[in-house]
Amino acid sequence: MKDKRAKILNRILPLVTVLVLILVWALAGAIVNSEYILPSVKLTAEKFFALFFDKTFYSAFFLTLLRSLIAFIFSFAVAFVLAIFSTKFDLFKSAVSPIISVMRALPTIAVVLLLLFWTNSQVAPVIVTTLVVLPTLYTHIESAFFALDKTIAEAGRVDGADEIRVFTKIQLPQAMPSIYSGIGGGISLNFKLMVAAEVIAQTANSIGYLLNTSKVYFEIAQMLATVCVAVIFGVIVEFIFNRLSKKASGWK
Repeated sequence: MKDKRAKILNRILPLVTVLVLILVWALAGAIVNSEYILPSVKLTAEKFFALFFDKTFYSAFFLTLLRSLIAFIFSFAVAFVLAIFSTKFDLFKSAVSPIISVMRALPTIAVVLLLLFWTNSQVAPVIVTTLVVLPTLYTHIESAFFALDKTIAEAGRVDGADEIRVFTKIQLPQAMPSIYSGIGGGISLNFKLMVAAEVIAQTANSIGYLLNTSKVYFEIAQMLATVCVAVIFGVIVEFIFNRLSKKASGWK
């Protein structure tokens, strides 16, 4: 009975939190009473739904998503390989650690501005997003493999499994719940960073461009509506991969 009640509360409480935030927004908007400072919930909602009837929005969204996926796939592939080698060889981890630390410390805005000199507004956001997300993914994947139950892998070796089978049949399935969780958070973070980089780089035909246009014309409600789309997309992606993570936990 308690477990059932806990499950119901876990589903209801996030909705209650969202409703409270919307209520606070509505009250603040009524007090400020200026669409140029804090637009009303109603006006923002109208702008939000209007986006889905705008061809320009779809073009901008999917191009931003495409750039984001390119950056993520490259980041994940490199991070995965580096993490595997780091868990196998201590010397390799020692050699890679300074590079990861430098990448983690890079100031995003400065890197975007530098890349605009060397590339263009389409390429620069992809590179900077890759540089920022890669160390985060590397740390997450490395931690997932370091946390594995080594006795299970040893049992597999005793039974005659080679290293490839130990990795693919034992270690990887063990690590997948954590990796799925990292993928969800990584894609969400990747998309948000891409939008921020596009704003700085003034990338044409992108979510960042739509935000810049809204800023120039003081269309704050339009800007908030576009931000809401990015937030909802991130929440959906994280939800999907968290579900996959839970399903993968049943590998045993």
